[in-house]
Amino acid sequence: MVPHSRTPVRAHRLRPLNQPRPVAVQLNDRELPIAVSPELGVRDSESGLQVKTRTPNPELPAPVVFIGEIWRVDDEWWRQPISRRYIEVILSGGRHVVLYQDLNTGEWFEQSI
Repeated sequence: MVPHSRTPVRAHRLRPLNQPRPVAVQLNDRELPIAVSPELGVRDSESGLQVKTRTPNPELPAPVVFIGEIWRVDDEWWRQPISRRYIEVILSGGRHVVLYQDLNTGEWFEQSI
């Protein structure tokens, strides 16, 4: 067993892992993803808020080659409602990700697995 180092806990310095990243998702006529591309964040000089814009490079979208499970989560209805549609996909480079759409705002996010 390792002895206690007596170092104080610094919870304020912890960083969450696998934070969702905003993405732009191209959908087919059945509302399923066919391509995913990163969104670039630009900080608004007046408000200081992060404004999302689609990347202008058309070569960046990664085609979706496989769609796995699809599920929906509706939770926290008594506080701040969470309503999301999750889609597990494999992109053309072999990367396995989970996409989700915030059904309250319509925004798409990517979580790596």
